[in-house]
Amino acid sequence: MQRYLVETPLEPGAGAECTAREWRVRSATGDLRRRGVRVRLDRVVRRPEEELCLFLLEAESAREATLAAELAQVSSFRAVAADPAPRAD
Repeated sequence: MQRYLVETPLEPGAGAECTAREWRVRSATGDLRRRGVRVRLDRVVRRPEEELCLFLLEAESAREATLAAELAQVSSFRAVAADPAPRAD
């Protein structure tokens, strides 16, 4: 599976909204997996100082990552392929 970063802006002072979105994304990915869609929430990064909430998803394609965000009703987001983490040799 590939890794996709779903980036969504936050309103100033709305840090709790990132937590609410996280629970909706977790629920959406669970629902999709039960339907046979291969998608998983790997990590959440909260960047309140930059007014951002980031979700790292593992999915077969950007379509599945986008579907999870849409099902979670995450507003105003973009999904991009995430570069693989560099390997420590």
